[in-house]
Amino acid sequence: MQFEKVNYSVKYASASQPVSDTNLSAAVYQWLPEFFVNSKASSAQALFNLNTSSFTQDRAEKEFKRIALQRQSFVGIQEVISIILAQEKHKVSRNEVTEGTYRMTKVRLETNIAEFFFNTDLRLINTSSIQQFIDFLSDKELSTPTIVGYIAQLRKVLRYLVEKDIIAQMPMFPKMKVTQKPRGAFTVTEYAAILRQAKTLRNHVYVWDKPDTRFHIKPMYRSMPLEMNWLLRFMVYTFLRPGDIRQLKNKHIEIISGKFNYLRLTPPEIKRHKAPTVSLPQAVNVYKTVLKHHTALGFGGPEDYVFFPEEKNRLRALNTIGWLFNWIMNSLGLKEGPHGADRSFYSLRHTAITFRLIFGGNIDLLTLARNARTSVEMIEKFYASTLSAEMNIQLLHSKRRS
Repeated sequence: MQFEKVNYSVKYASASQPVSDTNLSAAVYQWLPEFFVNSKASSAQALFNLNTSSFTQDRAEKEFKRIALQRQSFVGIQEVISIILAQEKHKVSRNEVTEGTYRMTKVRLETNIAEFFFNTDLRLINTSSIQQFIDFLSDKELSTPTIVGYIAQLRKVLRYLVEKDIIAQMPMFPKMKVTQKPRGAFTVTEYAAILRQAKTLRNHVYVWDKPDTRFHIKPMYRSMPLEMNWLLRFMVYTFLRPGDIRQLKNKHIEIISGKFNYLRLTPPEIKRHKAPTVSLPQAVNVYKTVLKHHTALGFGGPEDYVFFPEEKNRLRALNTIGWLFNWIMNSLGLKEGPHGADRSFYSLRHTAITFRLIFGGNIDLLTLARNARTSVEMIEKFYASTLSAEMNIQLLHSKRRS
């Protein structure tokens, strides 16, 4: 069998000097896989399913490099996304990143990044096109921290192209000023009002005022569940995140009695934190009440969830909790803080840490940060920064003892 030799050279494109394929032999395109020949017009679907396909990262890289070198007309986003996701999946298996981080990477690459750069030759990306992408995200009303997250994923795409000699160097990225917006905490008065309202709404049925649209909340939750009040208190006494509540089972809690009474909590790892934490003393009675209530309903076993154990779909459980909390907030007019900060279920964690800073005596930030499974930097940036002078009036009015 005779094979025709095809001569070609590699040229790197720029915005001012695009690559031309007019000198390439037509024979190059005769044996390319049909998918890559037509990749510019292909749909914005991933090349393969990482969980089921045998299309490995190594094979993907070899195929991509071969195509990029032999067919210089177009380097598409979908091929690169597939390779990067394969790399990220391997990082999960090596415990370098969490499954949640991988899912976030996958969502950002396959949605807005894939959409914006779908018809773009990646070798032509420059500072101007990156700025256009930032404007595209801004038009979708995404927050600045979220946009920064998308830019981080775009850097991965371009860094890969540099590593494989597809482009000569990374383009300059526009500078972005990130303004951190802490979630609004509650004052003691507001927190007390929230607890009372959680009890009051048990006697009310939520009326859906949009009959032409589907109401996603189950009928059993359209009156405030009994345990919602317990959950609100439990959050403030344990410093947990909403994500912890979603995964928390009875086997993750141990009641400690002695000189100090508290709960030892070992929830599943979240945000790279997996060390046990301890609760405030008040959490013990709350947990005993919840456990007794659920045991009477046939739950309460080690593998049962602590809150809303009847809901096996835990994402739905967390969404329901968020909706119930917003119902309370809206009924009290507390959804928005005094400075426009949006209050969510996560604000209870913010409240828990803020209360400890105010009422915890001379507690040091390192101890508080470790028990809340966060960092001192995060405490100072997102929690201590919101303390007002009035909150620490006792310290301001105190006198030095002689």
